[in-house]
Amino acid sequence: MNESEFPPEEQELPSEEQALSLDDTAELEPTTNEVVEEQTTDELEKEPVTETPLEIPSAEMSMEELMDSSATIPLGLWQDEVEEEPIRAAHEIVLNRLPYIRTTSICHVGAVRERNDDSCLVFESQVGGHFKMMPFGLYIVADGMGGHANGHMASKVASRVASHEIVENIYLPLLQDTNGGSPTPIQEVLVNAGQKANTAVYEVDIESDSGTTLTGVLLLGQRLYALHVGDSRAYIYTDGELEQITTDHSLVQRLQEVGQLTEDEAAFYQYRHVLLRAVGQADEVDVDTYMRRLPKNGRLLLCSDGLCSMINDKEIHAVMAKEDGLDNTAEELFTAAIEAGGHDNITIILVDFAF
Repeated sequence: MNESEFPPEEQELPSEEQALSLDDTAELEPTTNEVVEEQTTDELEKEPVTETPLEIPSAEMSMEELMDSSATIPLGLWQDEVEEEPIRAAHEIVLNRLPYIRTTSICHVGAVRERNDDSCLVFESQVGGHFKMMPFGLYIVADGMGGHANGHMASKVASRVASHEIVENIYLPLLQDTNGGSPTPIQEVLVNAGQKANTAVYEVDIESDSGTTLTGVLLLGQRLYALHVGDSRAYIYTDGELEQITTDHSLVQRLQEVGQLTEDEAAFYQYRHVLLRAVGQADEVDVDTYMRRLPKNGRLLLCSDGLCSMINDKEIHAVMAKEDGLDNTAEELFTAAIEAGGHDNITIILVDFAF
């Protein structure tokens, strides 16, 4: 009896190796009923081998010729034809520069003083790419009280301590991303920044009676936040109008508010430089804060009283209304203060913004 006569249950199953060998053989079997004669190795070696040269298409061939041609087309050529995207014309590409903030600053000893008791700080960040961040700008002016031994130290300490507090609690959380930035309300951060600056100045040397003004503006997206102590100022210029954002904490300002001095009289008042509130004069200080939504474009001006006590708001407005470049505007304001006497240190921070 041959193997095919065994009942199915009694047939010997092939081993795994035999099964693989049978599968390979099956793939090589002809698909027709024709008998294929096996050729020996000697016969194969006697047959001549004809090599067909690789036909490379000419660069001048059209796509139709390439499609009809039997030429072998390099992969790179196919990729160029298939993957190439239409190129937009230059006039169709729009470069959007918005939003932006741009800044210039001057912090000068003036025409009379031998030492600069002013300090200023500018910190800006603009992050581009798919994950953009809103523009961030921090601007601080501090005017150390002239006549006090350490006015220059007071302005330095106050501006840096306040900026550190704001960057640490508002800017760094934005970088860490997330979901809304600082968990502490912004105006609370600004008050804390003013208080910490006050403590730092007060504790440097309690006996020296040093002090300083402190005016800071934070631009965060299309909102402006400000902290303020003293008589340095922050202005906004937009739509041809100049507006003072901050209110001076000075004797002359108080006398104007109660009607005992006019604006013209205040300019020449004997005690116009006396402050009612300053950083570092006591263990605590009241800090004013402001918040407002910014227009689509405009300018900010922060300055020490070395500018705004030398030239009045009308003169500042006249310069700002020229809407010249930032550097030219700042230099013109500075020159006007010097020509008016330049009796004090002069600090100017000028910011262009657009959204």
